[in-house]
Amino acid sequence: MSGTLKFGPNRVVVEVRRAIRNLDGTPAVDPNGNIKYYPDVLILESKNLTTNAGLDAAKDRLFNPSTTQTIARYIALSSSTHTPDTLDTTLDEEIVSGGLERAAGAYNVTGCDIGEAIIENTFTATATHENVRLMALFDASSSGDLYFEATIALVTLNNGDQLIAKWDKITLS
Repeated sequence: MSGTLKFGPNRVVVEVRRAIRNLDGTPAVDPNGNIKYYPDVLILESKNLTTNAGLDAAKDRLFNPSTTQTIARYIALSSSTHTPDTLDTTLDEEIVSGGLERAAGAYNVTGCDIGEAIIENTFTATATHENVRLMALFDASSSGDLYFEATIALVTLNNGDQLIAKWDKITLS
């Protein structure tokens, strides 16, 4: 429909890199102290839900000259079984420790068309996290407005494993 503000298709991608383990279960490191990873990367894709707050903020940012909206770039993860809803304002059971704390994602437009953007962050687990299944995009490092929310394929991370959370080509149309 011409003249409407909407986001779509908003694919989210999670990449998981498993750390190589020593016999005692700790992550193996190279001579420089960097964690060693298996070459295989598990790639999981899903669709994203734009919340009402996200749509309102985008509209204000584009059209309202007096807006003071902050930028949605903080990625949060959760192991909640909650189903995303357009009325959500928080991420149920947000993970706040063990290397998966909310973090600012990098903005990128490489390979994007006009009106598209990529927001991503690499998380490195410093503890075991079972059943990570939700990710969200906020406009603040704590609290703030929830713009996007997505259910991702269930993943468990061990100490040293990496999860790359990516909003792949968020599209304004």
